[in-house]
Amino acid sequence: MNWFAKPKFFSQEQMEDIHAKSLDLLATKGVIFKSPKAVKILEEKGAKVDGEIVYIPESLVNECLKTVPSTFTMDAVNPDRAVTIGGDLIIHPAGGEVFLKDAQDKRYSSATIQNFSDLQKIYQACDNINMTGYQPLSPDDVPLETRGLHCLYETMLYTDKPWLAPMDYVSGADKRRELGMYEVVFGSDYVKDHYLSWSIVTPESPLLYSEFSCESIIEFASFNQPVALVSAPMSGITSPIHLLGTIILANTESLAGLVLAQCVRSGVPVLPSASLTYGNMKLATWECASPDSALMLAGAVQMYKDFYHLPARAQTGVTSSKQVDYQAGYETMQSLLLTALMDVDVTSQSAGSLENLMTISFEKTIIDDEVIARVRRIIAGIPYDEEMASIDMIKEIPHGETYLKNKATRKYFRKGWEPAMADWNSYDMWQTRDPKEIEMRAAKKAREIIDAATPLLEAGTQKALQDYIAKYE
Repeated sequence: MNWFAKPKFFSQEQMEDIHAKSLDLLATKGVIFKSPKAVKILEEKGAKVDGEIVYIPESLVNECLKTVPSTFTMDAVNPDRAVTIGGDLIIHPAGGEVFLKDAQDKRYSSATIQNFSDLQKIYQACDNINMTGYQPLSPDDVPLETRGLHCLYETMLYTDKPWLAPMDYVSGADKRRELGMYEVVFGSDYVKDHYLSWSIVTPESPLLYSEFSCESIIEFASFNQPVALVSAPMSGITSPIHLLGTIILANTESLAGLVLAQCVRSGVPVLPSASLTYGNMKLATWECASPDSALMLAGAVQMYKDFYHLPARAQTGVTSSKQVDYQAGYETMQSLLLTALMDVDVTSQSAGSLENLMTISFEKTIIDDEVIARVRRIIAGIPYDEEMASIDMIKEIPHGETYLKNKATRKYFRKGWEPAMADWNSYDMWQTRDPKEIEMRAAKKAREIIDAATPLLEAGTQKALQDYIAKYE
């Protein structure tokens, strides 16, 4: 829970204006839905249709906004690991990275299922990463047709936190197959009544939902599983050059996806995501680590949280650095801390990602776990009560004397925040460390975690999952 007075990028009147402009775009410009099934669903609920363009009226948007829950729980095979989305800072793995970098700065263009599995073991051991799975790597040594199933199996085998299914799909039917793996572990009745994963759906800016995106929304909403709407426009490239215009476009796209999800199943959770990025015209790239990107994330999160009262996700804690260096540190903290102060509920890409989401690093994942811990400590704020005010203590201790022997010091001094990876020793003590470099220490820690990991699923469940995958091969 964020106890800060949150930063405000928009006034209430400005948020109302952003909403009104989004409604106008939905009603007059419309959104392309490439799925005939999605078009039919929306038309039956009162939207106007012209071919693939769907014009969504204000009344339908407002009706659907009323049915979306402000919080929901993602369950795990270990009930103690379940997380509430809406009310706390939840971190889930990176996703979509292409390359793997090691501590010697070697960059690999292919990954193995073993690499994916090892990364899941690290997620399990990192206290500040709340969810596992997703797709931080795309292994090349398993069949493409069943790669998502193999990745999900490794996640289920080595972690007991909530499992996010990979994004590695071709059609909605592929997503149905992965939901079937949850049914193997939990049972079909349990899956119907509990939230266990969500579907990542990214509209193709500007204002277009592909057939696959529509199928994803329909498939997951039909199974009563949450839908995460990741509108990811790039300013000046797939959205207006102006930051405000990009926020309005992303807001409009998110509302369109939310309406489709609610028309499929009223009350299904929807998690809008701030994944807006700054288009770098000089280098013909997009920069997720730009201050402008961080500002757009913050503005979008404010709309989702303060205006719509929805849980909010953000692609934050990111860097364009190619190494685990000073740049990676300050860029990662820049966006993660700002969006955390905005009271974001879920973040992606906040652990281990480098090079504008192109590369994943085991070592940075370990280090980022501490960065996240620092952010959690900051947003927890300062407790305010009479004991913490320490007035009696201040009156008791003579002028110029030390507080070292005070009973409150003895009671609380071990409860202070301590780093897991940063070195707070003296220079002389640091000189004796082996290795001295934080990335090398993180590499050593990652190896220890991987070597100590053991399967967490019972043998019978493992066999059932293996048979399920084999059926599709």
